[in-house]
Amino acid sequence: MTRGSRGSRGSRGSRPRAVVAAVAVAASVLGACTSGSTGPVVGGATASASADTGSIPSAAGPDPAMTPIEAAPQCTTTRPLTGKGRVPLGAVFPGAETSAFSAPKEVVPGPDATDRARCPGELPSRPHCDGLVPWTDLPPDAFIPASGARRLVEGYLLTMPKQAGNQAPPESSAGTKAVTYSLVDLVAGDPGGLVDYLHTAFTACAKGVPSTVAGVGALVGTVRSEYGAGSAEVVLLRRGTHLVWVSLDGSGWQQGEQQRALAVLVARLL
Repeated sequence: MTRGSRGSRGSRGSRPRAVVAAVAVAASVLGACTSGSTGPVVGGATASASADTGSIPSAAGPDPAMTPIEAAPQCTTTRPLTGKGRVPLGAVFPGAETSAFSAPKEVVPGPDATDRARCPGELPSRPHCDGLVPWTDLPPDAFIPASGARRLVEGYLLTMPKQAGNQAPPESSAGTKAVTYSLVDLVAGDPGGLVDYLHTAFTACAKGVPSTVAGVGALVGTVRSEYGAGSAEVVLLRRGTHLVWVSLDGSGWQQGEQQRALAVLVARLL
């Protein structure tokens, strides 16, 4: 294609003068029809140059008729932990040799959180029992606006037998013990209805029943295990404006160890 174009330019000089004149007149007429200027257009070449120049962006700034793009709202902020929420691995699993744990951070309302038009959200009308605790299917940045909570902290602690090493993932290693927890600081009056939602969810999704854990009222139920055990225990705890839900999973728990772990979580989180 490039070679053909060059050939057509080489033959242009042999065209009759009448054809060249006709092309010039046509270009002049076309330039007069398409130009935004009210003055006369002199010659087809001038019209063509004017059209080309118009395609170059102006340095005078953006078109005032263009709509500016609004910055995304800052509905939540994730920051280092400043209050309750840190649970040492050794306090839950003393002497653990092969382990993993998270360094919890807290998610709090962002600068735009009070603007409900920019940061809308509400809890689901019913719990999503095919998901994980707390059965909202909401990530942290959506959970905060939906629940109206002042703060959310999430963490996990895991230990597995030393002989398991790195030969198998915790999900398939016999003897694994895993604790996943979330702490929420409620707004006075709980305007988002989180307490009622969680009570309904624990009852419907985990067959939760009232109990007492380390002196605190609780709902205790069971769900499908994610770590190769027959089931996992899930617990909902509340003291004042602090709300905690916990999952204790894995096949390595011995008699009394889950109760001890829950007592540590109550002391550290509530």
